[in-house]
Amino acid sequence: MRTALIYNFLIEANIMAGIAIVLMVALRRFLRRPLGNSALCFGWLLVAARLLLPLSLPNPLINAIRSPFAMDPAIRPIAGQVKVRLCDALADLGNRLWSGHYTAAGNRVWTLSNGIISARVSIVLAQVYFAGVIAAVAWFVFSNARFRLRLRAGRIEPIGGRLLEQYEAVCARRGVKPVPVYFTDPLPSACLVGVFRPYIALPLTASPQDAVRVLTHEVCHLKNGDSFWGVLRLACCALHWFNPLVWIAADMSRTDCELRCDDRVIAPMDYGERKAYANVLVLAAARRSAPGLGVLATGMTMTGRRLKTRVVTILREKEALRWLGVAFAVLASMCLIGAFATGEVRVVPRLFRSHPAISRSTVASEKQAVDYAKVLYALDGRTVSEDELEWHVENAADDPDVCCVYADNGGSIPVFEVYFDRAGNVKSLFAPGTIPDHWNACELSLSEEEQENLADDIRRFIAGINPETAERCNAYRFWNEAWQDGMRLVEMGFWNSEAAIENNADMSAYLSVLIAPETRIMNFNVNYGSLFGNG
Repeated sequence: MRTALIYNFLIEANIMAGIAIVLMVALRRFLRRPLGNSALCFGWLLVAARLLLPLSLPNPLINAIRSPFAMDPAIRPIAGQVKVRLCDALADLGNRLWSGHYTAAGNRVWTLSNGIISARVSIVLAQVYFAGVIAAVAWFVFSNARFRLRLRAGRIEPIGGRLLEQYEAVCARRGVKPVPVYFTDPLPSACLVGVFRPYIALPLTASPQDAVRVLTHEVCHLKNGDSFWGVLRLACCALHWFNPLVWIAADMSRTDCELRCDDRVIAPMDYGERKAYANVLVLAAARRSAPGLGVLATGMTMTGRRLKTRVVTILREKEALRWLGVAFAVLASMCLIGAFATGEVRVVPRLFRSHPAISRSTVASEKQAVDYAKVLYALDGRTVSEDELEWHVENAADDPDVCCVYADNGGSIPVFEVYFDRAGNVKSLFAPGTIPDHWNACELSLSEEEQENLADDIRRFIAGINPETAERCNAYRFWNEAWQDGMRLVEMGFWNSEAAIENNADMSAYLSVLIAPETRIMNFNVNYGSLFGNG
């Protein structure tokens, strides 16, 4: 696996999820009451989805932010911008540390910058990242194993008698299939343990009256599927162990799951029952012990401000606004789709699909020459209107049978230039004034299918303007790709055969084609080798 794929996912996921986490913090602080805890938990679920799914949807707006200095096509624009900006910052720091003479610190900074550019640093960081993932997973496994062993060592017996009947009645009312319940000692508070074969651990010291309320709480955890929420939290923390915002979000989401569980518990209760249930939570808080974040178990214990928030939420009569929660869910889901839209639109458009096939025009006068040149100019959608251009006709200096037509808009560089003979066979076509002078080349990113489609369209184009040359276009090669300011250019050549390519023979035709943001032939030359040397 290439490290570029890892960095694409990690950088995009952490940027998008980081923004969402900050927004969730604000929502929890100011809109918890009208939104409700269920809506907040749904928001955390969407954050987890962005952190866990290596998905990238195509977005045409992303094309515009691709840095021309990120030459590896496997690096998507967001990650490319981060890499380029980081290298620029390090280069600037290195220049400041050099201060006109050699310094060890400046040399180290320059070495680091060069290492990022050459991918040496990227490989080392990828190794560190995977080591961190392994360490986080190992710690979670160890924490859970140790917790489960302690519970097993302290297990006394399954509940029975009247308490078992009351527990089964609670499960029936809540629509939950009963899971085993064991008295355990020592145990500070009840907890739901496990994911696939869950059970409830109940403190041996729990009073008969409080035990029913405690069991109701754990049954509601089971109803909410909070054990699976725990798995999502651990997966996010393991994959993004380096991001403190992810750990903060995991802790906050755990609190919100507890509050959502409380909402389910108190839904059928009157105020007196709510108050009694809140007293049970306060007594549990006095024990100041609960399963850690890395343990797949729920716990009733909360302290400090979170306990205050929990009690106030239980005792208040006002319910959340359902319409606001639904609106939040819809808007958040739309934002999630947008957060995945981090990929470029890489589809190569087919050439001239909306135009009729062009055919040669006999050239017997200057007017016919200009008219023919305008047809070629307009075929692929030039940005400057032909009415704004001045058209000029000359004979080629080395061949009186070849006509040269060029157009300019008052500048020193022609906007368009074309050479063709009296029969209308186009020899060369240039658009030198419509693209930047300097391009940053990168590895070719066109797939084989894209290359084949593009070559077929270009071959048909050549057949219309120079049939004799088209007959010699039996093999092709793409050898370069370049990006600049959101534009994408490729270079290619046609040969008579594959053998001609292997023998380094002259090309039949050479082309440079702009394929993004729109497809245009920028340069076309017949018999490229004889004009400019061997291809």
